[in-house]
Amino acid sequence: MILAKNEEKIFPIASVSKLMTAAVSEDTEDQNDITEISAKVLATEGENGDLRTGEKIRVGDLIYPLLLESSNDAAEAIAADSGRGAFIAAMNDKAKDLGLASTAFADPTGLSEQNVSTAKDLFTFSTYLKAEKPDLLAMTIKRSYSNKKHTWFNNSQFLGVNGYEGGKRGYINESLQTAVSLFTLPLGSSGTRNIGITVLRSPDRYKDVQNILNYLKRNVYYGGDADADLAWVKQKESPLAGDYALLPKIDAVPDIFSTITEREPDTVSMLFGGDIMLDRGVRNSIIKNFGGDYSAMFEHLGIFHDTDIVFANLEGPASDKGVDRHNLYSFRMDPSVIPAMKGAGVSILSVANNHVGDWGPLAYADTIARLKENEILYAGGGTNAHEAEQPQIIEKYGMKIGFIGFSDKGPNDLAAREDNPGLLLASNPRFDEIVQNAAKQVDFLIVSFHFGEEYEAKHNERQSYLAHKAIDDGAKIIIGAHPHVVQDFETYKNGYIAYSLGNLIFDQYFSSSTMQGMLLGIDVNRDGSLVVNKNIVQLNRAFQPAKIIMGKDEKIAFPANTQ
Repeated sequence: MILAKNEEKIFPIASVSKLMTAAVSEDTEDQNDITEISAKVLATEGENGDLRTGEKIRVGDLIYPLLLESSNDAAEAIAADSGRGAFIAAMNDKAKDLGLASTAFADPTGLSEQNVSTAKDLFTFSTYLKAEKPDLLAMTIKRSYSNKKHTWFNNSQFLGVNGYEGGKRGYINESLQTAVSLFTLPLGSSGTRNIGITVLRSPDRYKDVQNILNYLKRNVYYGGDADADLAWVKQKESPLAGDYALLPKIDAVPDIFSTITEREPDTVSMLFGGDIMLDRGVRNSIIKNFGGDYSAMFEHLGIFHDTDIVFANLEGPASDKGVDRHNLYSFRMDPSVIPAMKGAGVSILSVANNHVGDWGPLAYADTIARLKENEILYAGGGTNAHEAEQPQIIEKYGMKIGFIGFSDKGPNDLAAREDNPGLLLASNPRFDEIVQNAAKQVDFLIVSFHFGEEYEAKHNERQSYLAHKAIDDGAKIIIGAHPHVVQDFETYKNGYIAYSLGNLIFDQYFSSSTMQGMLLGIDVNRDGSLVVNKNIVQLNRAFQPAKIIMGKDEKIAFPANTQ
């Protein structure tokens, strides 16, 4: 073990448990056995997996939604096939056989806070998986998997990270963020080394894992004295797997993890995309051109994984619930688009627009629940008015970035209320108070608006009024959507306004301006300045973002005392 901190403290592990569920299923169950999905299984919290009551499915197929989408229903179905109690007992026996003395399981999903382990035990378990269950790890890095009835999508945020060899992440309130991640890294004079990283009780697992990876790349070298020419390499040697792990003197650093985390940038990188709509012609294109694989729509957007925060507008509900209100254009996306977006690197979505109510409040509430399940944040709406009015806060490198959203295009009857889910309207009489309260909680506040007129290339007075008002109330960046074409940009006081970013994924093939959008890069610096990069995204005939024309950096420093 190269680095460790609190490695023997016992914590809840959440959905990391599903790695053991998969391993025990492979050991104890006939993977070709056909099991029937019961109503009791589907009563489990969470919707991922898209399983149906009475559906008959091969046990081996259930491993895919289990590991790709972290489906709780799939976990319970696997356990039920051989008897839930007996299966959980087998999970605990497996932990004991592997010497995982501090590991215990109360369910196959990880929803129970009694599913516990230590970082040390999980590291040992990961070495077992690498050596004895490489097929399971290989499943966890698939972008998607289809059988005759379903396509499941990988929602792991590590999917696009260089060297990622598989693993599992999890979250419940009691555990915070957890992860078991395996990588191969070039840490020697030739070839790569296998590295396992386990994190428990993390407020930001992605940042923690990336910090550890960066530290290892800078400070760890596998080889011998003869081919090592760096001074620190010769300070300490310790045998590992037949080679030498040449490390700096760890005992000279009081807390090596403090050394890892203090080297943080002064900049948070963000990407803002326009409208994402995966229904209608886009859905048909995905079925025709990509075999129903929604993740294919994001395959040219690898830039998402190199960015701290990725934001876009979700133009409609993603649900299989609700009643069609038969609007002129009525959208309802397949709920499997949500894990596909998570796997692509989407961090946060606006749920405040004129199409989110197309299938009523039930579909809207279901969309929010599915975003939560897949750990995608949302702005502009919530399960009630209080939640909708609170900013979604992402903390990166000691800076708090807040997001809040408003729709100026309705639907008015879906406004969030005290006890009902809904969105925030720009006409809210407490608009100023909501924005001001949000601004007080963060270092940088982003306000998204669904406003303006469709297909107009220049913003109107109403857009200007709302954007300026939000900046006067404390917003730093304004992001607009709805016109389906890219509109103009403005610097106002100490804020930056993008009035419309156009389409990111849409089926409006009737003009060149609707078949491209802006992928706006904004780096926020600790000193309050911004670096803006206007990248053009072009959609191909399959409505897939297929080409990015990179823009040039433009630094924006605001004058003092402008607000």
